Amino acid sequence: MRILQQHLDFIEYEPKEKEIASAEEAEKKRYHYDEIVVLFTSVEQGDDDEIAKKAIEGTKQFLGKLKVNRVIIYPYAHLSQNLARPKDALEVLKAMERYSNDAGIETYRAPFGWNKAFQIKVKGHPLAEQSRVYSAAAATAQVTAPPVKVSTDRKAEMTEEQMLARVKKSDFATLPETDHRVIGERLDLFSFQEMSPGMVYWHDKGVTLRNLLIEFIRGELKKHGYLEISTPALANTILWRVSGHWDHYKDNMFLTYLGDDEFGLKPMNCPSTFLFYKTRRWSFRDLPLRVADFDQLYRNELSGVASGLFRVKVLTQDDAHIFVMEEQVEDEIKGLVDLMAMMYGVFKLDFKLRISTMPDDHIGTKEQWDGATDILKRTVLAKGLAFEMKEKEGAFYGPKIDVDIKDSLGRDWQCCTIQLDFQMPKRFRLTYVGSDGKDHTPIAIHRTIYGTLERFIGIITEHYQGKFPVWVAPVQVRVLPVSDDNKAYAAEVAAGLREAGIRVETDFDSGTVGGKIRNAQLQKIPYMLIIGGKEEEARTISVRTRDGEVRYGVKSEEFVAELKKKIASFA
Repeated sequence: MRILQQHLDFIEYEPKEKEIASAEEAEKKRYHYDEIVVLFTSVEQGDDDEIAKKAIEGTKQFLGKLKVNRVIIYPYAHLSQNLARPKDALEVLKAMERYSNDAGIETYRAPFGWNKAFQIKVKGHPLAEQSRVYSAAAATAQVTAPPVKVSTDRKAEMTEEQMLARVKKSDFATLPETDHRVIGERLDLFSFQEMSPGMVYWHDKGVTLRNLLIEFIRGELKKHGYLEISTPALANTILWRVSGHWDHYKDNMFLTYLGDDEFGLKPMNCPSTFLFYKTRRWSFRDLPLRVADFDQLYRNELSGVASGLFRVKVLTQDDAHIFVMEEQVEDEIKGLVDLMAMMYGVFKLDFKLRISTMPDDHIGTKEQWDGATDILKRTVLAKGLAFEMKEKEGAFYGPKIDVDIKDSLGRDWQCCTIQLDFQMPKRFRLTYVGSDGKDHTPIAIHRTIYGTLERFIGIITEHYQGKFPVWVAPVQVRVLPVSDDNKAYAAEVAAGLREAGIRVETDFDSGTVGGKIRNAQLQKIPYMLIIGGKEEEARTISVRTRDGEVRYGVKSEEFVAELKKKIASFA
């Protein structure tokens, strides 16, 4: 059994239609539950009553940490490819419901065998999301499925056809047209492959988009004097024990051994950044010290193809850690709020702020937490921004500002986070030389603006429905010759655009110009330049937008100047 358990502000779902003939009876109405833990559950072959009991025992422990006593068991087949037969799965789900009620938990269960529309809002604290696997061979939950070990003999038994059958793309045929996975594959941005579940295969255009986002914020960081570092993906687990992350994140780390020492792929950058800080002696004159890191991170979570870019095992954050003196904290956070507002404004994304306070599971004293929380409140109020309080949802080391953005479909997404940390610098014994010549401990600010690059790209792909603004469109222009006779001039125009720094493609395939225009529109390319006999004779171009507006007799240099102006203004 595989379970993704999430602490939610709310879940709302509505059964739409039966997916299987043996589906339970259910009313086609909207169900809504607030302040609840959802158990997204895939029942696998071999699961039985005992597995159901173990799952609820594990859930009860999770609820105890959260101080919550309300769950909904939600059938969710996307977490596994080894599903039990529907009849068997339903019996296990009913057993879970029975054991949950017997344990004194307020329990609900979503109907089995239905296609359901649902929306959730996951809380932002460190324990809000946990993944679990229960098996008959284990007395307790494992965090992720153990690696499948296929012996050499077993591999030999598989035919080439059988092996190739498993080497395929994930199938998103049933998803709506507005889903980022559908849009992304049609625009050739990325794909998901069965051989790497929960991980992204970035294609050339997707890499272009990803790099453009990174270079955009990298340019802003240079204006503010950031250093940029890169640290190893693999480190001894002692590092996360010192930082305090081990007790909170070890369940979601990829672990291995080098000799007798246990190592892990890094799920976050902060401990490694603290090691960088320790490589030299800093002075109060060096602070604020702003350190950025765009390294890939690795989190061993149950992802499932159903989450696409929104939940991945390999991810990239526009991460930074800022080391400050206490008297610098408020000004630094004001600057970060300004940076966030500017960047979200470029994408025309509305946002709202939340301040998350001390969770039950934390390090540091209540007095330290109250003081740090007051700093965040004062800073946000000084910027004239409204905020709401989210009690007990801070990081384990400090309170934070979380920023929700609203997309074109009216959905809220938590992306930017600004976290105040008085604790980890002490744990790592970080110091700077003050103006008094003595050693002092800096305060650390953890922050991301995009959040996770993968998730942000998923959000804006749906927000724009693939019609990216010109400045960030992977392909800005496609040149379309009307006939073979016009190819030479079309190639000359395309070369001139490339030399001017424009991202351009050519369509020299046979076919009608109308067909070429439709193909470019399906690819959501902002501009099509149509080159026929009249254009070649006059040494001009015809400019067509993806929305169908057409201008004739345009000089190439005039078009390039207009396009560069749009790009410079982030249009």
